[in-house]
Amino acid sequence: MPDPILLDGLREIGNIGAAHATTALSKLIGRDITVEVSEHYVCETHQLPDALDDPEQQVVAVYLETHGAAKGGIMLMFTQDMATRLVDLLLSRPHTARELDEVDRDAICEVGNICASAYLGAVAKFCGTVLVPSPPGVAVDMLHAVLQYAAALAEADTSDLMVVRTQILYGGSICAGFMLYLPDRETLRLLDEKFKTV
Repeated sequence: MPDPILLDGLREIGNIGAAHATTALSKLIGRDITVEVSEHYVCETHQLPDALDDPEQQVVAVYLETHGAAKGGIMLMFTQDMATRLVDLLLSRPHTARELDEVDRDAICEVGNICASAYLGAVAKFCGTVLVPSPPGVAVDMLHAVLQYAAALAEADTSDLMVVRTQILYGGSICAGFMLYLPDRETLRLLDEKFKTV
């Protein structure tokens, strides 16, 4: 399990990433959007179902792999209603409750890509390394099924995942979601070294 110095540093990276995501989303949507990190902690893969929300709820997950000197993956998750609200905001149309169609999936991929890339960019800049995100993919499934996929990816290298709870604020409304960051052991080692020399 990462030590307190690493966790404090990861929280700071999360705040920097949120600030970058705020700027990028506001520019894309054409109105003030604020992305905040409400909580940032580490848990082991077997703790995920208890650490997050109702495992039976349906979620929309956006996943990116990371390549370059720092490897791993990152996954953002929203409820379906949150996802469609963000899509309708992005496409400047009234919100309607519905299942996601292909246009919706493309749009939520873009939102996920912006938020994930902002976080990963903060990690890469701090480490002074190259970190290249893959094109995003989207899945709609029960939370427990999505978490099983994330756990399988993480356990190929380490049992620890970084959980980042986020809030997207706009026009008096709040969309809450969460993000899983799955750094490989080498990335964790590099981050740990960097934080201890700051």
